[in-house]
Amino acid sequence: MAIVKMKKFTLLAFESDRKKIIRELHKLSNVQLINLQDEKIIEKNKEFKDLLTCDIDSEYAKYQEALSKAKSALEFLNVYMPKKPMIKALREGKLELTLDELESKVENSNWIGSYSKIKRQEDKILEIDAEIKKLKNEIETLTPWESLDVSFQEIKELKKVSCFIGTIHKNYEENLINDLQASYVEVVSRNQNDVNVLIITDNEKKEKTLEVLRTIGFSEFKTEYNDVPMKLILDAKHQIEELQAKKFFVKEELASYEEDQKILQLAYDYYTNKVERALASNNFLRTKNVSTIQGWIADEDKDELKKVCDELLKENYYLEFEEVKEDEIDYVPIKLKNGELVQAFESVTGMYSYPKYNEIDPTPLLTPFYLIFFGLMIADAGYGLLMLIGTAIALKFFKLEDSMKDFMKFFFYLSFPTIFVGAIYGSFFGDFIVLPTKIIDTNNDIMTIIILSLTLGVIQILCGLGIKAYSLIRMGLIKEAFYDAISWIVTLVSIGGVAGAKLLNWPNFLGTFFMITMFAGMVTIILTNGRDAKTKPGQIASGAYALYGISGYVGDLVSYTRLMALGLSGGSIAGAFNLLINTMPGIAGLLFGPLLFVLMHIFNLALSLLGAYVHTARLQYVEYFGKFYEGGGKPFKAFKSSEKYVKIRRN
Repeated sequence: MAIVKMKKFTLLAFESDRKKIIRELHKLSNVQLINLQDEKIIEKNKEFKDLLTCDIDSEYAKYQEALSKAKSALEFLNVYMPKKPMIKALREGKLELTLDELESKVENSNWIGSYSKIKRQEDKILEIDAEIKKLKNEIETLTPWESLDVSFQEIKELKKVSCFIGTIHKNYEENLINDLQASYVEVVSRNQNDVNVLIITDNEKKEKTLEVLRTIGFSEFKTEYNDVPMKLILDAKHQIEELQAKKFFVKEELASYEEDQKILQLAYDYYTNKVERALASNNFLRTKNVSTIQGWIADEDKDELKKVCDELLKENYYLEFEEVKEDEIDYVPIKLKNGELVQAFESVTGMYSYPKYNEIDPTPLLTPFYLIFFGLMIADAGYGLLMLIGTAIALKFFKLEDSMKDFMKFFFYLSFPTIFVGAIYGSFFGDFIVLPTKIIDTNNDIMTIIILSLTLGVIQILCGLGIKAYSLIRMGLIKEAFYDAISWIVTLVSIGGVAGAKLLNWPNFLGTFFMITMFAGMVTIILTNGRDAKTKPGQIASGAYALYGISGYVGDLVSYTRLMALGLSGGSIAGAFNLLINTMPGIAGLLFGPLLFVLMHIFNLALSLLGAYVHTARLQYVEYFGKFYEGGGKPFKAFKSSEKYVKIRRN
């Protein structure tokens, strides 16, 4: 199982049937449309230059408006709807409908009535919020004057005296009092920078008072209020309470709109599909009467497409399937098909890059290494058991999205090597439970773990070079396979053989054999790896520089010691946590020990999972993929229905 074989299809049909075709392709959910209006494609296919572009559905604006209404109503309503418990939501999953059922439910519903009802409630809340904001601003304005025990009306009605109410900077307070000793000056309130004052003076001293106030930057408090400030503030607060109570009842009513929310969710997916189908015409070209549609489809699905065309268009169509051409390799969308175990690891490949159509799918080749490396980095049977139980429960009892289901399967499979390696190391939540089997002692067998890590590194690096050789031979590049891969395998294996012969006292003839093959491999690298250079000396120099790349392989090999480092560090942290809990005295240990045990080991598990996930992926991407894999493919994006709220079920 690997990269799915693709076909390019060309469908010619009457322009009058275009909408029906688009709907059926959308329903089919297994084609990726090609944008024939793209300038590069038109330039490449001269026959397209005289064709017309297809017009977007005349009802597109209506669909877009309806979608906007459904979306805005849901965004507002979702704020006030009670959140469904996560476990319950996962158990129930999304509502499953066929495309026909979705369309029937929405077209026979009064979703626009639900929208209008929610819109009225939204307007009420906006009006209430605006009024509350206005009242809060009034309170903020009046608060500096709340200790003023006379009404603004009484101040305005004074005839025989002149009154000034306003604010000065605190630095001028003393000047004001000294300059207006003959007047009544009351400091109503102070804040960090300003002083709020009331000044009463005889009418004949009004001009003099104004002159003093101007010199100190007096800012008059102008107001249309008439009552006592404190009463105005209390009245405003009372009005705010009433408005908030009114808003509470509106929110309570909104929380009961569960049925309206459901029908709006259906309408959202329905009109999203309508909009997507309307925009699909941007991919097509036409003559006056005939539409031209091109796309990609898996070879195994082509009969299904032909069957749909037969049923929908009878004999009024032309459908052609073409093999992928050499100049289309970079543009073919990639669809992977693997067994259940390997499929769970396709996300690892996807994060790096999908393969090109003429490459091999690296997912089956990385899966066994990822499993082993991840297990060595977590290396705790207790943590593996938690992963196994947690993911198994999620997969068994929850209706998960496809992406989440793959994620759970990913860690479900990774739990097995984690348990296995944990049993070999004798680790169960660190040293919490002493396992009867302990093949490798992490305290005393450090060198054994290092050798194991490096051995796995050697195996993966050689596998990478072997896959490179296979890929080149598969493309007919036999010489290149020998020059760029096999020569390196011979050289690296021979270097290991020479080192082994010296360190382990192997027979002399083995040492001699590996020495000969090592020099033969090195000479081959020097003579062939610089073959792109224009001159012979340049080729030799480039080849010698390529041979220097052996140091890079040494660096790659050292990277595999992280298998040892992460495995030991996780176990050491777990052991330290257990030791800390065991040192807690008496009653404190009984009360807080179990809680601390759970919290500390959850923290260590999360940290270990993150580290293992990242570093295992790094070993695949850098040390492994770097030997044979280029990538750069574009994943297959099916023209299919929106499934934000509803899972579309095939008929």
